[in-house]
Amino acid sequence: MTDLMHDAITIAHAGILGEYDVPPTAVVLGDGNNVQLVLGGLPEDAENEEWQNALRTVREEMDAPAVMLYFSAWTTIQRDGEDESLDTLIVQIGTPGCLYFRAYEQIREPRMGVVTGLRELTHLRDEADPGKDTPMQPSLGDVFAPATESFRESSTYLDIIDTVTEKLDEKAPFAGDSRTHLH
Repeated sequence: MTDLMHDAITIAHAGILGEYDVPPTAVVLGDGNNVQLVLGGLPEDAENEEWQNALRTVREEMDAPAVMLYFSAWTTIQRDGEDESLDTLIVQIGTPGCLYFRAYEQIREPRMGVVTGLRELTHLRDEADPGKDTPMQPSLGDVFAPATESFRESSTYLDIIDTVTEKLDEKAPFAGDSRTHLH
């Protein structure tokens, strides 16, 4: 596993541990800068690509090498010939030309119900071509494709560019000093 994938999975695990559930959350993994977007409810309609275009826009603006999507979900698996529903954390990592899928069973504290541990479901591990059908939905799709022209002409596009630029500018003065602030 590459350092980038390891970092992405660590971020996803940190996002759920101690929580009840995690809403669909995307993280654009920049070079030293990450931008997190809580997507809330992903659209039911597979034709609706606005959230994918938003991720493409942020990824392009940051020239990021990867994008991650993670969320809590119920997953049906086969055990001993029977369907079993598992409480899972789904993690997708999009890199140029490949989507990586990982699934983790969420282990919960019995009284409070918060997630205290994760167990990888290795039989649900997959790699896919982002331009083809993917094994899990919703999917990041090809986050390295350009955002659509109609999206680039929308006010949402301009808002995203302004917000990302502003947030990165705010982080820049502290990027080299972050370690000294901790001591």
